Amino acid sequence: RQELEMAKEVQARLFPQTIPKSSTLELAGVCHPARGVGGDYYDFLSFGNGKIGIAVADVAGKGISAALLMSIVQASLRSQAPSVNGCLTELVASMNKLLHCSTGPSSYATFFYAQFDEEHKVLTYVNAGHNPPILFRSANLLAGSATIDSALVRRPTSSLLTTIESRSTILLKNGGLAIGLFDGCKYEQESIEMQRGDILVAYTDGVTEALSPFGEEFGEERLQKIIAESAMLPADQLKEKIVQSIKDWCQNQPQEDDLTLAIMKVA
Repeated sequence: RQELEMAKEVQARLFPQTIPKSSTLELAGVCHPARGVGGDYYDFLSFGNGKIGIAVADVAGKGISAALLMSIVQASLRSQAPSVNGCLTELVASMNKLLHCSTGPSSYATFFYAQFDEEHKVLTYVNAGHNPPILFRSANLLAGSATIDSALVRRPTSSLLTTIESRSTILLKNGGLAIGLFDGCKYEQESIEMQRGDILVAYTDGVTEALSPFGEEFGEERLQKIIAESAMLPADQLKEKIVQSIKDWCQNQPQEDDLTLAIMKVA
């Protein structure tokens, strides 16, 4: 128990100790391991050149063995990310090679990494086999645009919310395979122009696969609905809203998997 507590303390220091200060972004993150320590990871990186990085990873396995692999992912990202000049594919390919060489054939991690350019408000990302993060376009922007006509605005609130949710949600899927599975994997990156009020929610499967007492998963659709309903909240309050909603969904069920969120909102 003492060794587990020490491992828990060490791993806690691998997560960001301070949130990068930004005039254009709100950032919030949380990780609740299922067993004190685990294989989930999130990070925020500030490079001092107007770019901010956001990362989420989920290492295969649980407990201390997963935590050790998570530390490799963290060290690899933090050591290489500052030298990336917009080419995130090279970063992820290098991390894949390092993890593949350092671990056995059954060890891998799903990984999502993005950089936000504060000057141009452009998000560039690579998704290496991870649950597609949700990019929610501001409902206020949509309501003021030509895409929502007067007839749509007259619909009941629940119907309007569903329409806004379906039109404004983008799943960030482009990238490649999970890192560590195969040597020499190639990856793709995508860039998206962001606007004020846009929200990025990256998460691990412990969020959407959280079970109710009746064995029903929390699900991606329910997560998207909460984001749509709470889009006006600051990032930190949105994080708390999602975590509390999952707790309410699970009631007194024991936590089966690590639960991790990283949220970015354009201010």
